[in-house]
Amino acid sequence: MKSISTTLIGAALLTLGLAACNTSKKTVQVAGPVAVKNTAQTNAAVHKILYGEWLVYKVGNQTVTGSDRPYIIFDGANEPEKTNMVKTYANNGCNIINGVYEITPGGKMERASEFISTMRLCPDAPYEMGMTLAMNDVKKFDLDKIGNDYLLSMKNANDSTLMVLRKYDLNFINGAWSVTSVNGTRLPSDSGINLVIDTPEQKIHGNVGCNTMNGKIILNPDRQNSIGFSQMITTRMTCPQIETEQELLQALSKVTTVMPTDDMAGALLKDEAGNTIITIKRIELR
Repeated sequence: MKSISTTLIGAALLTLGLAACNTSKKTVQVAGPVAVKNTAQTNAAVHKILYGEWLVYKVGNQTVTGSDRPYIIFDGANEPEKTNMVKTYANNGCNIINGVYEITPGGKMERASEFISTMRLCPDAPYEMGMTLAMNDVKKFDLDKIGNDYLLSMKNANDSTLMVLRKYDLNFINGAWSVTSVNGTRLPSDSGINLVIDTPEQKIHGNVGCNTMNGKIILNPDRQNSIGFSQMITTRMTCPQIETEQELLQALSKVTTVMPTDDMAGALLKDEAGNTIITIKRIELR
């Protein structure tokens, strides 16, 4: 293990400088700011959003791409919400980093300990140095909301953004649901067609009318409100409603995004063009 050195930070500065010259800046469109800059807010209100895993969205002016994204975890498992000291873990695409930040509702985020890193040498880790700089030099943060996702901007003392993190908030879709329509056709209330969606485990299963079904959930980090379903396997019983079942399975394979209904009691599963192809209603377990 090693402490992150000033040599690494110097290299990080150079990397960010090159990225700024060679990468065109993409403006992040933010809607509905999350009010976390009010110092009268409780730590609990801030930490409720902060705790958990964030994907790295931008490092300097460089937008992060690829399937294996760097991430940062703000760990609240063993931290009372009244404290400002937050254990932090990160994967920068090559090495694992851990340490402690002091995070306050007024927008302050500073290292409260030395950050320790593993010592792997990776041939291809384009964001490693930039993340090293950002994690060491951060003094402030902003939180904003875009749709159902959150953006966390880590800033230096001069208010320059060093890194932007993104947290996908799909908790609303987890649970048991009854399918109420497929491709605009309303299903009978007693159809018995239901789904159980589990995004942390990236699994879906349920009764699709005649057969039981199991499948995998896919989340696209570049798409807001992303959800997709693949590798769906069903039992092979034949029933009168088999055509509805097949239509539902085909529709599930076309889903790319999900949106909650206004009352949060239902959800709309949409295709690539933004058309609602499946509607579902939450099953209240008693």
